[in-house]
Amino acid sequence: MDDPPEFDDILIPTDGSKSARNGAEQAVKFAQRNDATLHVLYAMDMGDADYVAVPSDIAQTRKRLETKGETYVAEIEEIAADADVSCVTSVRANTPVEAILEYVDEHDIDLVVMGKRGRSDPDKPLVGSITNRVVGSLEIPVFTA
Repeated sequence: MDDPPEFDDILIPTDGSKSARNGAEQAVKFAQRNDATLHVLYAMDMGDADYVAVPSDIAQTRKRLETKGETYVAEIEEIAADADVSCVTSVRANTPVEAILEYVDEHDIDLVVMGKRGRSDPDKPLVGSITNRVVGSLEIPVFTA
């Protein structure tokens, strides 16, 4: 029988949703079992902010999203700390899918743990569009919680 895979670096993307927190709880368990580092990522999707006519509005939107992202990653960092799991956090400006794919490449992530649905689609299919696109884009395991 094959040994279970070992994971040294585990990524949990978050959007602050209940689903992301559920994913974080599972990621912490994986990290504990593997003595792995948990990476927590929030993507500041500026969306249409680039089309705002007033540059100060873009700066305000960016600051608001950054503050929100720092709050979300800190929540998961606290869950990791309570479980005595090493944790690294990051808040990046990019679309969620692109931020996740770039982070996986840059940090040699072994496993991505994601909630099945995020904030933007609570009444939609079981697996949200971002999770679906990440699963289809990566060659490493993606665990959905």
